[in-house]
Amino acid sequence: MGVKIAVIGAGSLVFTPNILADLTKSNILADSDVYLMDIDEERLNLMSKLADRIVREKKSDIVVNATTDRAEALRNADYVIISISVGTDIERFDVEIPKKYGLYASVGDTTGPQGFARALRHIPVMVDIAKDIERICPSAFILNVTNPMTALCTAMLKTSKINIIGLCVGIYIAKNFIARLINLDSETISVIAGGINHFTWIKEILVGGENVYPRFHEVWENAKKSYSRLEMLEKFRGHYVSLLLYDKFGLFPSPSDSHIAEFLPYFIREDKAYGSFYGLTLYPQGTIYDLKWREQAWSRLVEWATGGVSLNELFARTFTEETLVIRVLESLSSKRNDFYEAVNVPNMGSISDIPSNAIVEVPGVVGNVGVKPVQVGSLPKAITELLRQQLTHIDLTVDAALSGERKLALQALLMHPSIPNLEVAENILNDLIRYESKYLPQFKD
Repeated sequence: MGVKIAVIGAGSLVFTPNILADLTKSNILADSDVYLMDIDEERLNLMSKLADRIVREKKSDIVVNATTDRAEALRNADYVIISISVGTDIERFDVEIPKKYGLYASVGDTTGPQGFARALRHIPVMVDIAKDIERICPSAFILNVTNPMTALCTAMLKTSKINIIGLCVGIYIAKNFIARLINLDSETISVIAGGINHFTWIKEILVGGENVYPRFHEVWENAKKSYSRLEMLEKFRGHYVSLLLYDKFGLFPSPSDSHIAEFLPYFIREDKAYGSFYGLTLYPQGTIYDLKWREQAWSRLVEWATGGVSLNELFARTFTEETLVIRVLESLSSKRNDFYEAVNVPNMGSISDIPSNAIVEVPGVVGNVGVKPVQVGSLPKAITELLRQQLTHIDLTVDAALSGERKLALQALLMHPSIPNLEVAENILNDLIRYESKYLPQFKD
């Protein structure tokens, strides 16, 4: 008898199809009992049809069920994957409201006033899920892929005693870029990095046990002498901001510019052409929040589910976030201890001078030991202080979301370096509570 895997938020346009496809490729999870759960019946029914087709065509032994009842999905679950979206109908306000006051975003789902708004909506729901898990399947292991990762994992662990890990493929994006830069195969490179999700700093670049950071540094120094800014924007597209930060702080940040730039006030500014000076684009361009992209993803899903097109495209995808989730499930299920370059877990001393209970993104071992963070040690003082400021902002955001206290919410906004003054913070908060009120009932007038 295989393990039971519950997928909460199974209506996800990209995540669930990839999870289903990757499950059929896994020998370890071959006879799993999978429960797809979502409150959107239309999407859930479509995912169920797609699952039936995948299982049939791949002659897989996994059994897939679909339900709108969370308790049913969680009952006797060994593993719970969370990929939810709260307030998709109004999430544009997360970005549009700050934009009124001159604050722009490149992605808008992690940090700044945009990620703050998303966190306020998602935290109460995530905490409800955590409490259900604690009551129904307390020994289950939870894998969260929902953003903002750090805030949501923090909230769940503040309010429950569950086994949870946050997963993101960001570190592999940075690794692939580093490999291209120093002309190596990314499979030959390992990195040791520490930080928080979407704002992680690479401390070591290892090839056969040797730290090749000096080689990385040499390539960058030569590039500064050889290329103009515009040439660098083209040559290092998506990582130019990250290289500039490496130049100033001494470590290369992960995952890429679109996320990194939102944590700092230097880049997405009017005097920098709202980020385009650094090669950045603005929300929703290039993100999963682009309506055109979502329409195309929905159309493709319908075609897959109804048999209108081949599933070759789905099965041709190689390493995705979903692949990472399946690998971690395999490590946990097989009880083997595998090394992962990024897991989101309580710090427990992994990064020096960061609170022990803070959720950090660090390397970890996953398997028979559960999830254990690897020792990263100290980071440069300036980077440590940037992380501590972000973690304070996140901690206040979590407390505000749970309590509904406006003063805490205002303090959380004011802790973020992108906020220019008190009045902007107050206006953003008031507008968010007004326009997103149906998802923010904890904030009473």
